[in-house]
Amino acid sequence: MESKQIETNKYYMVESYSIMKKSYFLLFMISMLFSFSCSLNYLNGENSEDSTPEFCFKNASYQKFEDNKKKVSLKAEQMEQYKIDGAVFAKNASFETFDSEGKPETEGQCDLVSANTQRKIYTLYGNINLTLPKQEMTICADSLNFNKKTEQITSGKTGEVRLTKKDISMSGYGFSASGVSKSFSFIDTVSGVIKTNDEKGGQKDENN
Repeated sequence: MESKQIETNKYYMVESYSIMKKSYFLLFMISMLFSFSCSLNYLNGENSEDSTPEFCFKNASYQKFEDNKKKVSLKAEQMEQYKIDGAVFAKNASFETFDSEGKPETEGQCDLVSANTQRKIYTLYGNINLTLPKQEMTICADSLNFNKKTEQITSGKTGEVRLTKKDISMSGYGFSASGVSKSFSFIDTVSGVIKTNDEKGGQKDENN
């Protein structure tokens, strides 16, 4: 086996991460609410219709259908659903999303899910393990944004992401993956292992 290490400070450039700054603020608000109440609500503490969950469940199972086809499946220890933006919050969750043919697009688990079901934007926090079957890719991280409409997954610049895809294992910062182009990128401090076949048909590891 041969070893070849991947070390770079600027591997790829991706789009702005202003969304993630908002997400970190959202995580702080949710953490405060976990500490002082049983609600998963990320809104302010005002007693309004928007800040009060329409439904609150323990050991819950949630499914969303469009045109009689299942699009989202979610199971959680605790789950709340709000009228505003079709917001759903889930603690200790496992989930799946499906394409128009009913085939899985994403599968995963995490400590907390914040979902805007109207805009189809999902923010994941804590011990994330996300699998994309079509891309044969697995992603592990502490914070991720997933936009189902654009099929884009992004992380923050300061959060490490670990990725496994076929014969590639990598980790780095400033991660972005596209389900449309089937590509992914990091913008900083990338390292990993790439397995390649030698001329005799054998397999060797290239650490870079």
